[in-house]
This record gives sequence, C-alpha cells and structure tokens, in this order.
Amino acid sequence: RRIEKVFEYMHHNFDKPVSLGAVAQLANMTEVSFSRFFKRRTGIKFIESLMEVRLGHASRLLIDTTQSVAEIAYNCGFNNISNFNRIFKKKKTCTPKEFRENYNYGSRVFI
Repeated sequence: RRIEKVFEYMHHNFDKPVSLGAVAQLANMTEVSFSRFFKRRTGIKFIESLMEVRLGHASRLLIDTTQSVAEIAYNCGFNNISNFNRIFKKKKTCTPKEFRENYNYGSRVFI
C-alpha cells in the first residue's frame, strides 16, 4: 500500500519538485528507511523511478504535441534543459528532438 501511495503521488506531482523527504513522510518512514524500502520493493532507486515517470510523460508530449523540447522539459519537472537532454539520451538512446522526428517519420502515411 505504501508503494501504491508513492506511485500515485509521483504520477500526480511529477511536474513539481518532488523531494525524498516529502515522499518518505507520505509513507510514514524516515528518508533512509524509505530509500531502502523502495529499492528493495521495486529494484530501482526512488529518484530513478521519478525520472522514469517524468520521461514517460515527456515522451508522450513529444509525440502528441507540438510544444518545444524546452517547454516539455519544464512541464515534466526538469529544471534544466541540458539535464533533461542528457537524461533522455541516456535512457532512450536518442535526443528528444531525434525521438520526435523518428516517431513522426514512422507514423507518416504517403499517398
């Protein structure tokens, strides 16, 4: 139940600053205990999980909207565009711009 609460909180607040302290308090645990608990239950660190949620929303926005990469980065909770680009490229193996172009190219219909 604690993990469900945390994931629900992350999905509703991914666009805002989410601190380990706030999430640990939500789960009624200390930060250290929560970190250990989260890693044991999910297999990844809390911050990695938060990044995955943010990148998932960013990917969806890159596909569904025409917003700029910078707007999407800030709307998904990233404070710094270069940090967003670096994390995106590390996880998705391409830049956000390349991701958008590859997706749009693959879904075009030629008549």
